[in-house]
Amino acid sequence: LALANTVYFAAENIDNLEVLMPQVLTIANKHRALTVQPEHYPIVGKHLLDAVAEFLGDKATEEILDAWTAAYNLIASIFINIEKDLYAKFDQDQRDKGFVPLTIIKKERVASGPIIALTFQRSDGGKMYKFHPGQYLTLRIKKGNFYHNRHYSLTHPFDGKTYRIAIKQELNRVPKGVVSNEILNHYRKGDKILASFPAGTFALIKTAKDHLFIAAGIGITVFSSMIRDLHRQCKADRATLIHCVPTDDYAAFAHEMRSILPKNQYHLLTQGRHVLQGLIRDTIKPNTHVYVCGSISFMNKVEEYLLECNHPSSHIHSEAFRPILSTIKNAAKNESHTKSL
Repeated sequence: LALANTVYFAAENIDNLEVLMPQVLTIANKHRALTVQPEHYPIVGKHLLDAVAEFLGDKATEEILDAWTAAYNLIASIFINIEKDLYAKFDQDQRDKGFVPLTIIKKERVASGPIIALTFQRSDGGKMYKFHPGQYLTLRIKKGNFYHNRHYSLTHPFDGKTYRIAIKQELNRVPKGVVSNEILNHYRKGDKILASFPAGTFALIKTAKDHLFIAAGIGITVFSSMIRDLHRQCKADRATLIHCVPTDDYAAFAHEMRSILPKNQYHLLTQGRHVLQGLIRDTIKPNTHVYVCGSISFMNKVEEYLLECNHPSSHIHSEAFRPILSTIKNAAKNESHTKSL
C-alpha cells in the first residue's frame, strides 16, 4: 500500500516530484535496511499493475495501463538509484550490504510494559558502522519457515563498538508483535541475531535553537539517542521532553533524562490529553522544532494541538514505527487534489 500510494502521488505530481523526495528517501532507507534489490522491482511492478488492471476492469485501456506502467518505472528508477547510493557505503565488504550476525552482550529490563533494553556487538571481526541519532537497527528472526523483520530505534549515540535498542513486549496487542516477542522470550545474553546496519532519515534539525520532544510510551527510544547527543554537545539546555505514560514505572530512561535535562524541561505526564494540550501551548516557542513519536492516533492529536497554536508544519517532525500512508498524502496535500488509496 505504501508503494502504491507513492506511485499514485508520483503520477499526480509528475511535474513536481521534488515534493515527494523526503518520503521517497524514508522508504528507500527502509528498503536498504531490508536488502531490497533492483531485481525485485519488476516483480512487484507486475503484480501492482495487474492489481490496477483488475480494479479498473473495463476502464483499463492499453493507453491507461501504459501510463501507469510508465509512472511505476519512473518511481522505481528513482528508488533504485537512491538505494544504490545507500548500499555504496558498504562496498569494501559485500557481507555488510545484507544481514550480519550480532551478539547480544547485555539484556535488562528498563521499565514496566515490560520494556527490555538490549546491547549488541559484532564478533566476526567486521566493522560496526556509525549512525546518526534518530536512525534504527533492523533485526531479522526466523519463525517456522518464514523470516520476519522489524526496525528498532537506536537509544544511544554511537560509541564506536555497540548498538543499543529497547523493545516493548506486545502481550495485549492483536496481532502480537512476532519479532519483539520472539526476541524477548527466546534470545538470551550471548546469543547471536541477524541485523542490518543502521538506516533512517529521522534526525535532529541542526539549525534549530530549541527542540521539543513529545513521546508516548515506547516512543521515547528514538528521542533518548537524540537528547543524549545534544547533551554530549553541551546543548541539553535547548531540549524539552514531554513523555506520556500510563504510570511513572512505564517511563523508560526516566533517571537518565532527569539527570540530563534541566528540571523544568522534563515533563512526565500520566494524565489526560487536556494536560498535554496545555503543556504544549505553554512550552512552544515560534522557532521551536518539535519531534513527535508514538501511535498514529497520538501523533495526529499532537499535530492537531500544534496547528491550533499556529505552529508551522515545517517545524513538526514525526517518526512512526509502522509505515503510514498519510506520510505520502501529507507530503502532497499542498500540491495535489487527490486522496490516498
